[in-house]
Amino acid sequence: MRLTYKKKFLLATCWGILCALPGWSQNPAPDTANVAHTIFLLGHSRAEFPVNTKLLRLQTHLKTAGKSSTAIFIGNPFYPRLLPGAGSPQRATAENALKAQLDALKNYAGQLLIVPGDHQTKKDPSHSGRQARAQEQFIQNYLQNDAVFAPSSGCPGPAEIEISPDLTLLLLDTKWLLPSSPPVNEDLECNSTKASEALAGIDDILKNNHQKQIVVAAHLPLGIKPYEYRYMHRAFAQIYRQHGGLIHAEDNSPALSYVWQDSINYIRTGLDPLARKHHRKTRPVFSQDEMGFAKLIFYKNGEAWLEFWSEATGVPANKPTYRRLLMKKATLAQVNAQIKPTPALNFSDSVVTVNASNLYKVSKFKRLLLGENYRREWQTPVTLPVFDVGTAKGGLKVLQRGGGFQTRSLRLADKNGKEFVLRSVEKYPIEAIPRPLRKTVAADIVKDQISASHPYAPLVIPPLAKAAGIFYTNPKYFFVPNDPRLGNFRTGLSNTIALFEERPDDDESKAPQFGNSKKVYSTAKVFEKLQEDNDDEVDQQAVVRARLFDLFIGDWDRHEDQWRWASFEKESGKGKIYQPIPRDRDMTFFINQGIIPKIASRKWILPKIQGFDEDLRDVTTFNFNARYLDRSFLTELSLAEWQAVATDLQKRLTDETITAAIKQLPEPVFKIRGPQIIKMLRARRARLLQDATDYYTFLARMVEVVGSDKTERFEVFRQNDDQTQVTAYKISKDNDVKQILYQRVFNLKETREVRLYGLAGDDVFIVSGRVNKGIIIRIIGGEGQDQITDSSYVKKGAKKTYIYDTATGNQLQLANEVKNRTSDQNPNINDYDRKAFQYNFLGPVASIEYNKDDGFYLGGGFEARIQGFRKNPFAASHRFVANYALATESFLFNYAGYFTQALGIFDVATNLDVKTKNFADNFFGLSNRSLFNREFNIDFYRYRSQRYHFNVLLGRRWGKYQHFLFGPAYQWVLAQPDPNRNLGRFTPAELSPNDPFARKAYVGTLLSYTVDSRDDRTLPSRGVYLQTTATA
Repeated sequence: MRLTYKKKFLLATCWGILCALPGWSQNPAPDTANVAHTIFLLGHSRAEFPVNTKLLRLQTHLKTAGKSSTAIFIGNPFYPRLLPGAGSPQRATAENALKAQLDALKNYAGQLLIVPGDHQTKKDPSHSGRQARAQEQFIQNYLQNDAVFAPSSGCPGPAEIEISPDLTLLLLDTKWLLPSSPPVNEDLECNSTKASEALAGIDDILKNNHQKQIVVAAHLPLGIKPYEYRYMHRAFAQIYRQHGGLIHAEDNSPALSYVWQDSINYIRTGLDPLARKHHRKTRPVFSQDEMGFAKLIFYKNGEAWLEFWSEATGVPANKPTYRRLLMKKATLAQVNAQIKPTPALNFSDSVVTVNASNLYKVSKFKRLLLGENYRREWQTPVTLPVFDVGTAKGGLKVLQRGGGFQTRSLRLADKNGKEFVLRSVEKYPIEAIPRPLRKTVAADIVKDQISASHPYAPLVIPPLAKAAGIFYTNPKYFFVPNDPRLGNFRTGLSNTIALFEERPDDDESKAPQFGNSKKVYSTAKVFEKLQEDNDDEVDQQAVVRARLFDLFIGDWDRHEDQWRWASFEKESGKGKIYQPIPRDRDMTFFINQGIIPKIASRKWILPKIQGFDEDLRDVTTFNFNARYLDRSFLTELSLAEWQAVATDLQKRLTDETITAAIKQLPEPVFKIRGPQIIKMLRARRARLLQDATDYYTFLARMVEVVGSDKTERFEVFRQNDDQTQVTAYKISKDNDVKQILYQRVFNLKETREVRLYGLAGDDVFIVSGRVNKGIIIRIIGGEGQDQITDSSYVKKGAKKTYIYDTATGNQLQLANEVKNRTSDQNPNINDYDRKAFQYNFLGPVASIEYNKDDGFYLGGGFEARIQGFRKNPFAASHRFVANYALATESFLFNYAGYFTQALGIFDVATNLDVKTKNFADNFFGLSNRSLFNREFNIDFYRYRSQRYHFNVLLGRRWGKYQHFLFGPAYQWVLAQPDPNRNLGRFTPAELSPNDPFARKAYVGTLLSYTVDSRDDRTLPSRGVYLQTTATA
């Protein structure tokens, strides 16, 4: 029996009776025997209102409710909010406090869900964020429930959880939806990364569950501003208005309260007295300043009841302080009983001839500017099967819309829960374009450049990847019809060509293309596993093979979410080994043609889009999107091992293999450019060994060797002037060496610096060896009681060993070769940021200026930024510009340098400004009361001058937005009068006639204070920029 969208909507609307009864505790509820499901809502409160008291009362209800119940803790109310590192003396106390709270939930038979809270602090978001994640990880491990947090930490949601055919939950972390929210980490597996995407996701879920009872549970961040609260609820209200009876629950409220507004039930739980300023203008139906929780009871007859339970005086312990009927809505069984079956749809035998897009037909002039690209491939009709959701893979169910900026996609699942992805071939890049540019020529150019991607390139990957020994997905192309079985999800996807492929996840033991792995993980999860257990490791040979294959096919978009990881038990010893599964091959064969794209692909603009050709212009910047992944998972292999993999790929990717793979393209498309692509692939194969060598050389300059939360022993032995060996061992609690975890010999000609991170645990670091020259070694001990010994000696140059750790709690035996950077004052001393790497930059600067006195200035110069360890946003920057004034024939030179933490905690800024003779200026007299006599031409007041300005300033940044500079300044000025005019017109009576035109030199001080809170320096949409300068 099939339920159409329109019939569902009409019947549910007719059955829905939204009640506004003056409910109270004496208001009788239906018999508990008819309860279908119970939801408990307990919100986050401030620390002075601990969760323990509420848990004691809640525990009795949880036992009674049993399996047919769900407990939702909104905002992660468990304390302590931050969990110290594994080696911290406070760790055990913190864990015991959490265990005391979590023990009340361990035997709960129902479903337990926690909406993440904003536990990291504004003062120190990095350090506290890491401790907040550690708290979440501890909760997951202690409850033995990896899915307890929803949405996933760091994601806004919405997380949709189907309780029954009649009830759906929708969970949100709203701190990511506010105007002042930090950007969501795009490497996390978030359904949405922007507020607009999250709100669209909420709308989708509500529309596709309109016949159900829906509960939205949303965490409100502590300290949310009133305007942010209004902004957020206006956005919710616009979506909710078509869904009368919906239940919206949130935490951090001033009281337990219930509000009925615009047919929506608003429930507020948690206790935060400071949140009163955000309270709704609508007077609450019920409000109580007591700690407690809300209880939603859903009955089999479609009724939904609300109960508040608290320690209110005068109310018996076995009775709620408030009870109310919220709604009565038809169940699915009741609706189905009144619907007549409709004929089933079946498109499984249908085919359609259609082209991928008609958007890329442009004039010859535009093709000159923007490139020929693959326009013909997009416009060429191909014959494709019609996608039939009812028969594909035995029948599929739509789970949700997919994420991503540029494609429209759906996640689907078969009867066994195996997931698949259906995503549009056409791209929609509007969300990836900054809002101020969306209605400009720049937006049109970005949209047009979709034509630079080959619409059918993913089809060639399986045979190539199989030959190369790399895991792969099996994409198929379909025409998606306007199929009512897709419901609201067909919007934007119907009547288009889409790519359909498996989604590697969880158990893939029946998928040989994924190595028959019993468990597939996301990249973020693999990093978690590696940090937790040093028995786990990534197969770096497999990673370098996959990454060199990316170079071969020209796939530049390999960020971390483009990978999944097949896990396998090690053949010897404990732990797992992870091998990469590349996915989303949409950027394969991405081309770069046309004047504008060629300029845009320069090294100083956007070099990653340099395009598919017979060779790579710059392999280092081509791999920009994979910069963090490569520096994490390609740290151990030698140049010889890289070259061996490259040589093996050259042998495997034969001419026959390449030709057969390209012939997987639809025949009409192959005829357009297939032979040319074959030729390019053969040329790239020939260069693969050189590309591997070049990229290895780039990665080898600085290498990070990262431990885990367990105990490791790091040994650094300076073997000779050229070679340094780094070895990491797994050691027991008794300090016995158990196995080698990492070993590599670094060559000074390749590597300038090696950084060792202990992370957590009581790690041991030993540096030894006497040489004339050597590599810089940085040791970041991490949390725990570490032992650091350095007996090494490097004769030439500055000291080569740097130690970063707390000044107390560690055993240090350091010789003269060490720069001791230990500190108890810096909470981030032991931080490990795997995304700290930034490229050095060198680019040209063009200068066109104008002023009325000197006319046009034309010139140029360069800007350079050099990166360094923990020097943010750079270690040093240099900017030099030379200009020539056409009207006065004068030159202007400017140099600005900035050196981060050049003198301890202080920055150093330098500025040199040179204006050669004939530079024009005006003088109207002394003081602000001088007059401009319009009877004289401006030339009467004009004079020429020559000037030099120079300053060296010490600087310091305060917080995120403030910057202070102070130091000496020097100025030299030579005024040059016109000898054909009366010199006296510039000379006040009290001055000597020749005094104004003598050389003048001034020495003083300069003070500068800047506040810069702009969200984007190039195209700001909000924020403040204020700069004040004083000289004396």
